[in-house]
Amino acid sequence: MEKSILAIDGGPAAVTASINDAWQQVSDLERAFVNRVLDNFGDAYAQLDRFEEAFRAFVGAKHALCMCNGTSTLHSAIFATGARKGREVIVPSLTWHASITPILHCNATPVFCEADPETFCADPEDVRKRITDRTCAIVVTHVYGNPANMDAFLDIVKGTDIKLVEDASHAHGALWRGKPVGAVGHIGCFSLQQSKPVNGIEAGVATTNDDELYDRMLALGHYGRCGKLWTTDRFKRLRNMGLGVKYRANPLGIALAHAQLQRLPELNEKRRRWFDRLDSLLGPIKGISPQKAYPGAVRGGLLLYTGRIDPDEIGAPVSTILKALVAEGVKTTPAITPFGYGVMHLEALFNDFAFDDLGGPWADLPPGARQCMERGALPVSERIHDTCFWLSTPVDPGPAWVDQTAEAFRKVAASGERLSEIAGEVAK
Repeated sequence: MEKSILAIDGGPAAVTASINDAWQQVSDLERAFVNRVLDNFGDAYAQLDRFEEAFRAFVGAKHALCMCNGTSTLHSAIFATGARKGREVIVPSLTWHASITPILHCNATPVFCEADPETFCADPEDVRKRITDRTCAIVVTHVYGNPANMDAFLDIVKGTDIKLVEDASHAHGALWRGKPVGAVGHIGCFSLQQSKPVNGIEAGVATTNDDELYDRMLALGHYGRCGKLWTTDRFKRLRNMGLGVKYRANPLGIALAHAQLQRLPELNEKRRRWFDRLDSLLGPIKGISPQKAYPGAVRGGLLLYTGRIDPDEIGAPVSTILKALVAEGVKTTPAITPFGYGVMHLEALFNDFAFDDLGGPWADLPPGARQCMERGALPVSERIHDTCFWLSTPVDPGPAWVDQTAEAFRKVAASGERLSEIAGEVAK
C-alpha cells in the first residue's frame, strides 16, 4: 500500500534507476573527421563536397546541399518553390517556427493546417481543404522523427505545380515505405543543429531530385560556390555570385556531421528499441497515449519521446499530472510544451506583431499575408499542445529506467482523484 502513495505526497519515487546512457556524443570517429580538416586546412571546403556525396547516398537523392543551419535549408526550399507576394504555403501549426518564418521572408502567406491527433503530423484531409489557386507549396514536418503520411500528400500534389517540402529536421534515417524521408517529396530539409541526431553544432542540408529546384537553392545562398555546381542554364549568367546570399556551411561542423552520419544507423537502432518498449508499456494505460506512427512509417532520429495526457480520462489537470510525474522521477518538464509548438498560429509573429517600421520583406507584406487566428481555430493542434508531454531522449538507456518510467505513468494515471484534490488545494 505504501508504494502506491504518490511521490508528490511524500511517497517513494517510482523512478530510481539511472538512465545509464553509454552513447558517446563525440567519439574518436568525430575527432578523426574534424582533425582531417584541420590537417588539410587549405582544402577545408572539399569537406562540403564529401559530405554532400555521402548524404546523397544516404537519402537516395540526386542532389544534397549543405548549409549553415536547418532554417536556411527551409528558407532555400520555400524560396525555390516560387513563394512570393500573392502566393500561399500551407504549413502545420504543430511545428517549429523555422518551418513558417521563411514564408514571410519570401513575402508569401502562411496558411496553417491541422494535425493528426495520433501522429502529430499535418492532416492531409485538412490540407486538401486549404488549397487554393494561390498555393505554391505544402510544408510537412516529420514531427520528432515520425514521418507524415507521404502517400496522401503525394496524391494531393500529383498533377499540380504545388511543391511538397519535407521538414525532416528531426527525422534523420526515418523511412516511408522503405524510402528515406527527404527524397519522397520535392525537397527535404534537415537540421544538423547540436540537439539533432546528426549534428554539426550549427549546420543543415537540403536534398532534391529536381535540377531546377536545386539551382534555385544554390542561387539563393551559395555565392562563391555555386558557379561550379549549376545544373541548368537558368542562373549561369550570375556565375559564382548567385543572388549574393551566403548560407554556406562551416567545414569543421560538416566534418563532425559526416562522422555522425556514419554512426546514425546504430543510434536509430538503439533509440527505436527503447521507444518501442515504452510504447508497449504506456499504450494500455488509461489516459496516456504515446505518439503513433502511420503504417509504412519507420521513425528515425527520434528527437523526443512524446505523447498525450488525457485530463478527462485521468480526472485531473494536465499541469498537476506533469508535476506528479516529475516528483516520481520522470525526466519531463512540469509545464505545458514550451515555445508554441502546436500553436504557432497563435504566436504574435504570425498574427498582429507590428512590422510598420521594419525594412525588408516584413515592411512589404501584402494585406492578408498574416491570417490572424484566435484560440479555437485549430482545435486538434491546440489540444495536442495543451496535453503533450516530452521525455528526455537518451540513446541507450538502461531497461530498468524505461520500465520504471512506465510504472510512474501508471501510478500517476491511476491517482486522478488525489491529483484533482491537489489541484483544488493549489487553486485555493
